[in-house]
Amino acid sequence: MIELKGTKWIDISHTHEGNMPVDPALKLPELSFFSRVGNGDQIHNLEVISYCPHTGTHMDSPFHVCNEWGSMETVDPTALIGPACVITLNVPEYDYGITKEDIMAWEKENGPIQEHDAVLLHTGHADKWSGGNAEYIDKGYIRLDLSAAEYFVKKKVRFIGMESISVDGADTECHKKLMSNGVYIVENLCHLDEIDATRCYTVGTFPAVKGASGAWVRLLALV
Repeated sequence: MIELKGTKWIDISHTHEGNMPVDPALKLPELSFFSRVGNGDQIHNLEVISYCPHTGTHMDSPFHVCNEWGSMETVDPTALIGPACVITLNVPEYDYGITKEDIMAWEKENGPIQEHDAVLLHTGHADKWSGGNAEYIDKGYIRLDLSAAEYFVKKKVRFIGMESISVDGADTECHKKLMSNGVYIVENLCHLDEIDATRCYTVGTFPAVKGASGAWVRLLALV
């Protein structure tokens, strides 16, 4: 049991809405009501939500990058629950791949990543969210270099949390390296600066959608 008394919690998830930044190849979320309270004899507000799960704060399933790997209903429902490192990096503002050397330099100053930690990568890129696609995506986002993905696999981390749309640029090599080795991926995090610590505890989960390549998540950091 997690004792929450005296614990600070931070919501590190974006609000999901129809005008948020998304990869131009993806469909924006849509919410459409088919019943509204007070409309004739209707007594409930009821809607249909249509969305691509790789928008907003979301988690990838291994199936996202390989037809033979498991979809969301196969993912451990406790994968987002547990200890985490918050790694704050001073990197270029746009279009940069975080390297193994960046991570090792942080560890030298702050202590090693522990086995089964989650890793939340704070680079400040979440601040670009309010600038829409032009700032958040088009100028180039913060991602992983393959050397960092390989290092996280070696460290046996639980999941990687990014402040940008993807751990990868034009290919899926980091996705494949991480998820083929049991390291999950959460993208489009925010408010990591509010954690104000190098370690925290994350709490979150996701719907078990059969056959899905990803799902929206709401993730909290407990300090």
